[in-house]
Amino acid sequence: MHIHGSFSRVFFLAIMLLATKSVYGFGNLSADEVRSLFSGNTVEGDYLEGQSHSVMNFYSEPFTNYFAGDGKIYSVRGKTRKSGDWRVSEKGYLCFSWEGKQEKCAPVYKDGDYYKQDMMGKKGKIKWTKTYSTFTAGDTKTLQDR
Repeated sequence: MHIHGSFSRVFFLAIMLLATKSVYGFGNLSADEVRSLFSGNTVEGDYLEGQSHSVMNFYSEPFTNYFAGDGKIYSVRGKTRKSGDWRVSEKGYLCFSWEGKQEKCAPVYKDGDYYKQDMMGKKGKIKWTKTYSTFTAGDTKTLQDR
């Protein structure tokens, strides 16, 4: 009887880890994979903001980022243009430090045909999600010249 209870707890924990892969690191890309995917590429995607991502509590906006090989990042989202620095941590987290802002880091994981990055808020809920959908070699939108 005791063995059955232990098996149930282990099975439940395994299911919970699979369900929360981005939070616990399961399925995240390695540092080398993240560097290879982003460095020197123009990346287009969608930025989804809202803690619960519910219909009434978010907005979504497309973005284009150029991840220069020297660690600089250039971005356009709507009419907003900004630049800053990017890096990949030893854990494989993609980190951004926009001009005048504190650095934010989060793991990148593959979700179907897309790559995603969930940024967590102070209360442990997803504050925003970036979905990276298109990767093109070089600065194809000339973002660093704007």
